[in-house]
Amino acid sequence: MATPVYFSSRVIDTVNSLPAADRNPISNALSMEFILGIDPADTLTPMQNMLYAMIRFYVTQDTERNRMAEQAAVGSTSFEPRRCALG
Repeated sequence: MATPVYFSSRVIDTVNSLPAADRNPISNALSMEFILGIDPADTLTPMQNMLYAMIRFYVTQDTERNRMAEQAAVGSTSFEPRRCALG
């Protein structure tokens, strides 16, 4: 099963605040990587690559934060076996 990706309002607001010349390539790069699994680096200018790296960090950080919050909401009902010295 694929890992869900969370696009927070921070990501959406950041992309929407970009100039039109950068907004479409960046949003296309996000869908290329997170939906299609394709590396978008070759489709962006060097400046767009810098912007994309920042926004990509936001996506991965917010996705992890959302995953941790969902796990906390579930509580300790899930069991994850751990290694021990005897096993």
